[in-house]
Amino acid sequence: MRCLFLFNELRLILRPVVTSYNRNFTGRNDANPATHGFVASPDIVTALAFGGSLSFNPLTDSIPTPSGKPFKFSPPRGDELPVRGYDPGQDTFQPPPADRASVQVAVSPTSDRLQLLKPFQPWDGKDPKDVPVLIKVKGKCTTDHISAGGPWLKYRGHLENISRA
Repeated sequence: MRCLFLFNELRLILRPVVTSYNRNFTGRNDANPATHGFVASPDIVTALAFGGSLSFNPLTDSIPTPSGKPFKFSPPRGDELPVRGYDPGQDTFQPPPADRASVQVAVSPTSDRLQLLKPFQPWDGKDPKDVPVLIKVKGKCTTDHISAGGPWLKYRGHLENISRA
């Protein structure tokens, strides 16, 4: 879940995004260097989305409803640790089938977000020579720093569209 809140009331140029996933570096969500990402629990992200402001406090503030009656979230409750311990869950691992060619991945031919790739030609055993350098970096750089944000983010599963965006 991702929520975008603007600091309009503070007249700041910063554009904070509050997310519940760990991609929180500047510009990740829209490629704008003024957009800063902040990580919060899914509960807080959802409450802020309903409250509509970073200053919304789900423990004390209420939200107006269409009928005019204010709505207030119930305080969270729960055990710090489960009384009966953690449930180990089910072992849901499924090994791949012996005949992997029988596996079909269904992607709509009209999808602009996902694209099936054709297999590459088998390697001929020769290392490439005289190829262009596409990116050269120095210092701390991860794929998060060079992966596309903004309009490209939605196309990360479609090679042709990410090239056009």
